[in-house]
Amino acid sequence: MQLSPPRRGNGCYHADTAKKQLGARVNEDVAELARKRAADLGLSIGDYLARLVQDDASGLRARAVDAAARFLAEHQAVFDEAEEAQQTPRGARAA
Repeated sequence: MQLSPPRRGNGCYHADTAKKQLGARVNEDVAELARKRAADLGLSIGDYLARLVQDDASGLRARAVDAAARFLAEHQAVFDEAEEAQQTPRGARAA
């Protein structure tokens, strides 16, 4: 019995299955953002959009947004202090 070599690539996007073509119209700004982000990630636009849909459908995006909101809520005072320190001119603070 001979084992086949391990597959390369991201199996979660079902690279071996037939792909369905979809069409969508977006404005040029959104199209350019999609092209740039896909390129940054080393993905085709189709694979990038598939990833977005899968993340959204799985709830991953919602959980990430919720986690970010909790983080900001817990640490808002730190951000407020840093912003205040940047806005206060040097020497304006009294000891």
